[in-house]
Amino acid sequence: MTISINTKHLRVLELLEFTKGNNLDFLEMFLDSNKANICSYLKEIYKGIPYSKNTTKTDEIIKCILNTNTLRSFLKKEQTISKDDRIFYLTLHLLLKSTLNLQNLSESLDVSRRTLNGDLVTIKKNIEIYSLDVHSVSGKGVFLEGEFINRKRALCTYIYKYLVEEKYMPELFKKSFSHIFHNEEIDEVLQRQIEYFISIANCDSFFYNRELLKSFYISFKFLDDDTSSENKIKNNLNSLDSFKIYFENIFNRNSLNCVFEFFQTSLLGEISFEDIKYLQNILKICKGLFPEETVFLKNHYTVFKRILKNTLNLDISSDKFLDKFLSRTSFASKQAHYLPIFEMSFLNLNLDDSTIEKCIKLFKELRKSYWNISFTDVVSLYLYVNSNSKKEDEKKLVIVYNTIPKHLLEQLKGKIENDNNVTITNFININLFEDFKKSHNIECVGVFEGALKNSLGNLEVRHLTFPL
Repeated sequence: MTISINTKHLRVLELLEFTKGNNLDFLEMFLDSNKANICSYLKEIYKGIPYSKNTTKTDEIIKCILNTNTLRSFLKKEQTISKDDRIFYLTLHLLLKSTLNLQNLSESLDVSRRTLNGDLVTIKKNIEIYSLDVHSVSGKGVFLEGEFINRKRALCTYIYKYLVEEKYMPELFKKSFSHIFHNEEIDEVLQRQIEYFISIANCDSFFYNRELLKSFYISFKFLDDDTSSENKIKNNLNSLDSFKIYFENIFNRNSLNCVFEFFQTSLLGEISFEDIKYLQNILKICKGLFPEETVFLKNHYTVFKRILKNTLNLDISSDKFLDKFLSRTSFASKQAHYLPIFEMSFLNLNLDDSTIEKCIKLFKELRKSYWNISFTDVVSLYLYVNSNSKKEDEKKLVIVYNTIPKHLLEQLKGKIENDNNVTITNFININLFEDFKKSHNIECVGVFEGALKNSLGNLEVRHLTFPL
């Protein structure tokens, strides 16, 4: 029997391994699915196991799946494009090129023109929020209608989704978009500049800020390269006083001068001055600055305090980070239109079983009040709230990280030191580590993300777990 494997099967497998098969209701909630669909995915994954016995018992299927090490590579090799993937693929194409050739796409996607016309109905509805429309002309093709700024706004969101989810996307996505979203000429420079900016601007409190800033640059600058020199942000705001007018409510006094100098020399400074309000919005999301949500913070604080106490017997007290976290959560929960984005970077963290269990409990309860809060944010919240005071120790350690917010690591510093018998001397992102090594004597490196362990040369590396 032919097995039709898609992105959802890959996610189900990784979430099953993450939970060790003990929380199918978590999979339902995370994937916005139902029990019947989850069980169907499990049965289809099970069919990929060679010489597996014929069974319909879910417990037996799960046990066999968890005991098979070759499934991930098998599923990736057999992966096809689901309807959701296809709609996402077509939307990206339309936003990038403003037109679609249904005949060519019908062949490359191996579906009928009729199927694609049905997809266009969904796409049309999805992009209405950006004041964009889809218009078909017989014999000529499909065209995107709407102001170019709205196309860039939509593209920013869809590129962000791509950057977050690309590991799970079918190979066709990589062939079609990787050369754009990971352009060889600017990708390494942009990545290093974003990392430096996040460091000096105190923008490292939340997961995926790097992807958000990159998606903004690609959509607002790299694909819109007609901005004249005099119209760039860095040339319009060429003095600190003029820069302050737009950004003093986003950056604190200590970092404002460094951020100003950064925009004078960086790729982000080349964005059109006409788009500055959209840059401001992105930076506010990165930093959790939503002043319009301030009046609601007390109510949200009460809700979170009750849920944390009743679910995990944890107490919280208001502080700057928690205010930012609640502001972002409040803002997100009010969005009527929501593009599903499956953030799964928590799979790269070395979380112990107890932490996973508690984060899942917390996620289930918070979802009852905040319908689109992400599990990644719940993990971040739990680790932050559960951190304890610092204790000094002997072994000197530099923590190297990739996607984990630096603010979270700094908050956990004392507990990490206490649990691992070390003293942490610095936190360095992997993209800045080579330069850091040149000027520092490093005794030992600590990592939480397993993928980094083999990227640090001959240095002594300790694979750490997040503290309880």
